[in-house]
Amino acid sequence: MRTKYDRMVRLLAPAVFGAAAVFAAAGAATLISVVRGGATVGDLIVFEPSPGPVMDTEARLVVHRPDQFGCVLDLNTIRQSGGSLVIEARLSGDGGNYRLHWAGERTTSDSGDCGHSADLIVDHSDLDSLAVAAGGFGLGHKRTPVFTTALAN
Repeated sequence: MRTKYDRMVRLLAPAVFGAAAVFAAAGAATLISVVRGGATVGDLIVFEPSPGPVMDTEARLVVHRPDQFGCVLDLNTIRQSGGSLVIEARLSGDGGNYRLHWAGERTTSDSGDCGHSADLIVDHSDLDSLAVAAGGFGLGHKRTPVFTTALAN
């Protein structure tokens, strides 16, 4: 009886340790992607319209548009008029850029307006700034952004 038990332990021990290593690696990969990535494709940033000035600062982000001139996201204007951004893709490369789609009334009251609908390219720090200005990612109970500026460098 003792020999069967010893043989079973010798066979099961490597299998158990191997399975534990696979689960640990999968958990570590998930944690790294959550901490490093912050936002994911499909996340929404929704600005609910609100009257009057809503921020103390004159925060304006200059963003790129594919195959066009850049445009301006004035956070006060966007928070007053409302609108939304959806993350369509995380662009390859180590810059941490995202492709977003904007839909809303306007992004600024001057000539830098992106229009009612626009595809935009923003970096991870600007994406975090947009999410903070909107109160987080999503609708209703919003998820606050993970600040990735220090991690991306």
